Amino acid sequence: MKLLLVGALGSLALGIFGCGGSGNGGDGGGGGGGNSFGCTSGTGTARLCIDTTTNFSGTPTCSGGTLSDACPHAGADGGCKMAPLTVNGASLNQTAWYYTGSAASTSQEMSDCADFGGTWIQP
Repeated sequence: MKLLLVGALGSLALGIFGCGGSGNGGDGGGGGGGNSFGCTSGTGTARLCIDTTTNFSGTPTCSGGTLSDACPHAGADGGCKMAPLTVNGASLNQTAWYYTGSAASTSQEMSDCADFGGTWIQP
């Protein structure tokens, strides 16, 4: 699960910062745009959805996942809210939502979240 979280958040961050934008460098000033969206990969108990908010302008991509306005909280085990990331003025806030439905898996998800400096939140 640890590799899944790190890989998913890392690839999504690269996807966001690599997408085409308005050329404002992600400064987020005034009407500079930005995005809030969810990106789901997998299905059933292997589903992972990452809520992302960024001030970076451009079209978000999900690298093979499904793009939505936000991740569903219904049926989620919980979410791991990661520390905000700022690179060259562009901000990235992400929460990974898990849907295993297993108490043992949820316990591991909570532990992994803490190991990576995240904060576990209930759905």
